[in-house]
Amino acid sequence: MKNLFFILILLISTSGNLFANKRAECLEAVSKGKEVMDINDMKVYSYKGKTYTFRDKSNRCFERALR
Repeated sequence: MKNLFFILILLISTSGNLFANKRAECLEAVSKGKEVMDINDMKVYSYKGKTYTFRDKSNRCFERALR
């Protein structure tokens, strides 16, 4: 039972770091990348072969999946 609890805590703690790393990567793309388009409060940036979206009003930043 203790092992299961330890594994659960480990998984939860690493998932938060993964989100923080993705956000940091996205904010780096916003500061160093090339702005591709600007629609209302949403800006799309291209950086190192990936596309990122930044929303001004909500301060959200995420990697954009192209179809």
